[in-house]
Amino acid sequence: MSRLHFQPIKEQGSQILEEILKSPEISSCNKDVAMTLKLACEEIVVNVTSYAYPDGSDGFLDVDIQKNDSIVIRFEDGGVPFNPLEHEDPDTTLSWDERPIGGLGIFLVCSTMDDVRYAYEDHKNVLTIEKKYE
Repeated sequence: MSRLHFQPIKEQGSQILEEILKSPEISSCNKDVAMTLKLACEEIVVNVTSYAYPDGSDGFLDVDIQKNDSIVIRFEDGGVPFNPLEHEDPDTTLSWDERPIGGLGIFLVCSTMDDVRYAYEDHKNVLTIEKKYE
């Protein structure tokens, strides 16, 4: 199991993603699973670094990664309480010009993962994604 700790600064999002992807649990996956996890993790990291701490306060992003018969990644932050799973899916039948901004990232995460869960525990947002091996 890997446990990673970050300060979620927007300008460091790509470095945070790179560290997550270098974990032994993800780097040992086949290419297709690793690419799917990369897309999902990128969306989550962008959301946390962009929106979790709107007042600019120092925050944290902890990432736990486990690998058994699936990869389970748990993202934990102390930012503004926000359950991304409570929002309606975007209307993908609309043209790009007609669509409101937002919601497509979590839609992508939910549609590519085998399980996505959210909880607010001990004043922390906890988003857990799971991808089974194919």
